[in-house]
Amino acid sequence: MPPTVTVAPPASDSRPGRRAAARQRLLEAGLALMAEKGVQACKVEEITAQAGVAKGTFFTHFASKESFVAQLVASVLDDLSRRVRPLGLTPGEPESLLGAVGSVYLRYFQLRPAAAALLVQAVGLDPEGPAGAAIRARLDGHLEALAAMLAPAAAHLGWPADHGRELALALVATATGFFWYGPRLGLTQEVPLNLMDRLGRMLARGLAAREGGQARGR
Repeated sequence: MPPTVTVAPPASDSRPGRRAAARQRLLEAGLALMAEKGVQACKVEEITAQAGVAKGTFFTHFASKESFVAQLVASVLDDLSRRVRPLGLTPGEPESLLGAVGSVYLRYFQLRPAAAALLVQAVGLDPEGPAGAAIRARLDGHLEALAAMLAPAAAHLGWPADHGRELALALVATATGFFWYGPRLGLTQEVPLNLMDRLGRMLARGLAAREGGQARGR
């Protein structure tokens, strides 16, 4: 399955075109290797060997492995944003919007489990370091934009207005978590979206029933 990070192929064999192609190979190799070996364990030498470029070439494009990871995360989130943004431009029934957005995230990581592995691990980088801080800021911005897009539907369905980012996080975390743990536990990645929809509805009913029971017991 092709990686999520995409760059248009160069129109000629020019030097800028070759640089762009080398950078693209590094991103593709890094995404695949980090999903397989882990972000922390994966070495720059392994990425460059897989990409078929000299180690020095890596550092002409990226200041460090951490900044490389930050660029991968930004590329994945940009790709997701491009796919989900059009859904917010067409007003529709609230549950349909939430379902459509959830489906985009589930399908995205179903087809790109390496991207799920990257996001889960990348947030574990040192938050005090520049790359870790950039990753967290980038993810926070993604959640903020997603929350704003879902706000009208969320309000219609009674979701608390001051917890929009938590709703966005729930959608992202469900999709990334399922396709992060699934392969490691030997579970199939080919999970029908309607099965995940059933799971969501079951959890919602169960939580609502629990809250109702606790309220009656007070």
